[in-house]
Amino acid sequence: MDHATIFLLGVYLVPLAFLSLIRAWADSRRPGVALFLGMFAAGCIGYVAFTREEGLFGLREIPELTFEMAARIAASF
Repeated sequence: MDHATIFLLGVYLVPLAFLSLIRAWADSRRPGVALFLGMFAAGCIGYVAFTREEGLFGLREIPELTFEMAARIAASF
């Protein structure tokens, strides 16, 4: 997997982790899934930040990376 894919995976898991945290808080239960998703997302973003020569992707690059990823998925069919 390339850095863009790993970065997008991390970026799109952050809102899911937040929603899972809110849901666990509302139901008065332990946020195990939220913590796992948050740690995995942070690990993905941290991996890209430390291994990519240019550094971390910017927030303005997320839509472009998303469209490129969608194009690659569509081209594979």
